[in-house]
Amino acid sequence: MLSHFNMRFGSPGVIALVALIFAMSGGAFAAHDYIAGTGSQSHQKPRRGPRGPRGIQGIQGPQGPPGLGVQGSEGPVGQKGPEGSPWVAGGTLPSGKTESGTWIAAVFEVEPGKSEGGAAISFGIRLLLPPEVHLIAEGEEGNQHASECPGTVALPRAAKGNLCLYTAEDQGLELEEDFPFVSGALLKFKGPPNKAAAGTWAVTSS
Repeated sequence: MLSHFNMRFGSPGVIALVALIFAMSGGAFAAHDYIAGTGSQSHQKPRRGPRGPRGIQGIQGPQGPPGLGVQGSEGPVGQKGPEGSPWVAGGTLPSGKTESGTWIAAVFEVEPGKSEGGAAISFGIRLLLPPEVHLIAEGEEGNQHASECPGTVALPRAAKGNLCLYTAEDQGLELEEDFPFVSGALLKFKGPPNKAAAGTWAVTSS
């Protein structure tokens, strides 16, 4: 076929014809690409812009109506319990009942050559009458006031109408005076300054 064109147009004519065909083909491809690019741009979705600031919270709506539930009926009344024991009838410790606790006393120099000290005991429940006070020296349980104070430091006890102080440690103090009441007792001690004594106590109501 090229020989046919070569016979009619000659070699220069064939070259020119081929160049014209390529030029037309290139223009067609360029036009196609331009049209295709324009079409794709025309159908492209727009880009989303930046998000705006968050709005303020709205006010709370009104409260809804109450539910339609029905309150149940009241249950039956329980049986009456047995009568309790009058443990503290009248607000006082019953006769023959015992309270116990701990005590500590200290003596201090109030002025040159003069020392004073004491201790205070409070009863959790008031007694019927003020008790008699007895101090049992360290290690003398069962020897001093044994009938009024039959207990020990570890297990303090007292006969009816008595307040017994059991000494666990003593640094040379002596009970000088006592002031018993139905609600407790005040105790005055004497001895060397800056010394102390401590122990347990028990009181039994008259």
